[in-house]
Order: sequence, then C-alpha cells, then structure tokens
Amino acid sequence: MISIQDLDQLIKREPRAGSPVLSVYLSTDASRQQNIQRGFEAVLHQMLRSIEGQLLEKPVRKQFAEDAGRVEHVVKIHVQREKSLAIFCDASEDFCWTRGLRIRLRDDAHWDETPYLRPLLEALDEYERYGVVLIEQGRSRLFTVLMGEIEEHVDAFATAKVPHLRSTGTDHLWSQKQFQRKKEVHALWHLKHAAQLLDHLSVQYAFDRVILAGTEEVTSEFERILSKRLCTRVVSRIALPFIASAALVLQATQEVMARIERESERELVDRLLRDAPAKNRAVTGLDATLLALQEERIWRLIYVDGFQKTGGRCHSCGALCTDHCQVCPFCGGTLSQVKDLIDASAQRVVDWGGKIEPVQEDAARKLAAAGSIGAQLRF
Repeated sequence: MISIQDLDQLIKREPRAGSPVLSVYLSTDASRQQNIQRGFEAVLHQMLRSIEGQLLEKPVRKQFAEDAGRVEHVVKIHVQREKSLAIFCDASEDFCWTRGLRIRLRDDAHWDETPYLRPLLEALDEYERYGVVLIEQGRSRLFTVLMGEIEEHVDAFATAKVPHLRSTGTDHLWSQKQFQRKKEVHALWHLKHAAQLLDHLSVQYAFDRVILAGTEEVTSEFERILSKRLCTRVVSRIALPFIASAALVLQATQEVMARIERESERELVDRLLRDAPAKNRAVTGLDATLLALQEERIWRLIYVDGFQKTGGRCHSCGALCTDHCQVCPFCGGTLSQVKDLIDASAQRVVDWGGKIEPVQEDAARKLAAAGSIGAQLRF
C-alpha cells in the first residue's frame, strides 16, 4: 500500500535548475484491450517522444533521453500485476522512484523542475484508508483498505470462538437457561474484545472511517459497545457473510465509500459557498486562493476534479501566480512557468499538513460557478 508518508521525499523536493524530474503515470491493467501483449510500452514511448519533440536545445534533449531511457527500462522489466505504474526519475541524480498501484490512473507524463504528484495526491483523497470489521457471534475479521488494496489483519483479530458447549443431557449439569446464558456472555465478551482491538488499530493505521459488516443484529450490537470516538467513525453497516472473500469485501465496501465520498463533497462545497461570501475563514476563486496560499492560511484546498490552469512561480520567494502576472505580485521577482498551478498548490498544502479535496458530480457543478476552486482557511 502507498501512503502520504511514501510521497514525502517527492513532496519535499525543491525545484532544481538544470535537474528536471520525469513523472510518468501508466495504465498497465491487463484487462484493458490496449494492454494486451504489453501495449502500454508503446503508449509510454509515444508520450516520451511527445515531450522530446518540444525540446529544442541539444543538451536538454540529451538530458531528457537519459531520464526517458531509464523509465523505459523500468517499464520493460515490469511484471504486469497492478493496474497502474507511477515512476519519477532524475538520472542526473541517480534517482528513480517506482510504485505499482491497484487503481487505474490516466496515462500521463511530465518533465519539469518538480515531480508531478497531482494524480497520486488526488487518488489518496479518493481512496483514503478505511477500516472494515466483518463480525458474527464469537468471531471477527478486520480489514484495512487503501488505494484499492485490501489487507486482512489476521494476527490482530486472533479468533476468539465460542467454545463448544455440551448441551444439557441426562446429567443435567446445566439447565437450558444456564447453557444459553453462558453462550451469550462469551459472545458479548468477544464483541468487547473486538471493539478494543479495533480502537487500537484505528490509531495504528490512522483510518477515520469504519464500515461494520455482518448481520443487522450483530453489527448493531457491536456498534452499541464501541467507544464514543469509534462510534463517530462508523459510516455504514452492510450485510455480508462472515466467510466472504477479501475481494468481495473490497468490492462491497468501495461502493459504499464512493457514495459517502460524493455526499461528503456536496456538504463540503455547500459550506464553502456559504462561508466564503461571509468571509468566515473561506475563499473562492483562483486569485483569492493563491493569495491565501502565499499567506500559508490554507488547511483544505477544494477544487473541481480535472480543473487546470497554467501560471508562474517566483524564483525569489516561491509564490505562485496566474498567467496575467508579468512579475511576482508579492516581491517583484522574476517568474518561471508552472504547467499546472493546481498540482503546485496541492503539493504545498500537503507539505504543510493540510488536505486537498477534488470534487466531482453535483459538488463540482456548484463549485464551477464560483471559479472552480476555493479553500477553507486556518485563520
């Protein structure tokens, strides 16, 4: 699994003159027709040649060829298992970062001063980590899901099965009532034990959302004994058989999480559009958002999924600005071109410990009317 910590080296990489980074996103999903017989290698070659065609100076073309050659080698020896590949390469510094992902990302390539991280940052928002507890009387299974990958934590939830209890017979050791009571007490003990383990693991794996799976009776009983902190993180209860495969658990819960994500986005944009006109620690529009970014006030950057703008970055103070700026509006310094202002802004917000939120569907349509971008502010 990949996390924001895995990207730390890339996020913190400062722009370096004369040392561009080649960023490549490549769909390697074997279920796609174009990837039969490793067709993704031809897609990569075409993307790289497109970048090369825009480079006019011979030394620059030579430098790009070194990065491109290394990336093509990585892809050539890649064993086709995941749905996508993310590669970041700077051969001049002997740097090559590669991850296989079980989610599908669009084919894309950039050669620029900084790594192009927007697709990964957006995927981490869309496919954030969540926990799943699959439970029945006396048995539990715990899963965590991140970026399309599911992991079952077998060691954490050691099976605490209800032991086999002899039914009442001629020895009358227990009455039927006592027998049933002992069984119920053990089942309740297991639920409490499972709740404690879930609490511990929610801290260890840092997930903010939990789905409870099983029968209506058991999941509702389990939710009642959760701590207040965990109760606030339960987003859904669904019916699944205890013997469900990890693949089935993943499919069922991803559908739930996608619906919840869209609902959350609508609420977030509604609040933003209500707070911004009242100047209640919120702004909308690109200019206002970039100003708040320079002032380091943004804690959540919100924008329409797919929204793109070019702009500039100041060589002196690092400020980002729109295309209409000839010099830095903050210090008067000279500017270099930024191909994707949203990517550059998102990286800066995440580097400060903030969040990004690309929105889709209804939320996107509402935000588009207010400039397609905005932010909730720290102060």
